[in-house]
Amino acid sequence: MNSLVIILMLFIGAFGGFISGLVGIGGAIIMYPTLLIVPGLLGFPNYTAYVASGLTAVQVFFSTLSGSFKAIKKPDYSPQLVLYMGGGMILGSSIGAIFANMFDENFVNIVYIIIAILALILMFIKVKPQTQQNTFNKTLLIVLGLIIGSISGVVGAGGAFIIIPILLAVFKLPMNTVVANSIVIAFISSIGAFIIKLLQGYIPLLEAISLIIGSVIFAQLGLKVGQKIPGILQKFIIIIFIIIAIIQISLS
Repeated sequence: MNSLVIILMLFIGAFGGFISGLVGIGGAIIMYPTLLIVPGLLGFPNYTAYVASGLTAVQVFFSTLSGSFKAIKKPDYSPQLVLYMGGGMILGSSIGAIFANMFDENFVNIVYIIIAILALILMFIKVKPQTQQNTFNKTLLIVLGLIIGSISGVVGAGGAFIIIPILLAVFKLPMNTVVANSIVIAFISSIGAFIIKLLQGYIPLLEAISLIIGSVIFAQLGLKVGQKIPGILQKFIIIIFIIIAIIQISLS
């Protein structure tokens, strides 16, 4: 059974890692519901929401770390954007992760659905990108990062699936700039959630290692493919995964 679990986690990690690199997200938008639902459907023991969030934190941390190495080399990468929003998010995600086990599993799932719906709504807001923007509202970046991080820390997410629509709708950034920076911000955010979930004992070692291997390898492949597809297609892919995730969690 252990070998089958390893294979299953390798496949789930590979899928999450590929999506992470493809559209600049950590993979939590699809990873969390997948870990809750797929093992049970295939005859494996079901994971609790707490363990699923712990494994999600692992996958997000390592897939975004892998993708960040290439993202920071892109011309659209902005250290200022990453510093201020990422700084707020790492603090927020740590707070969210600490308080997550105070809530029951249904509450954790409800939080996930709410932020996924919010992300979906923001994705449909049409704004004209400001391609010449070189400075950002630092206070707004920190405050939004803190709020997003606190919420995403509850489910072990890096928060990129909500970072992306906010950068598009609120800061009016072009999609290529958003993708180049969101995965690095998600990595910074995931540090706090990953450490807290690890200390809380919600990360089983065998499954975590398998997820990491699959995620790291395929995040690089996803990043290469993502560089060759237009921004509108990347946006469409994100919308589809958000909808699927909402449906999965709602039916679980």
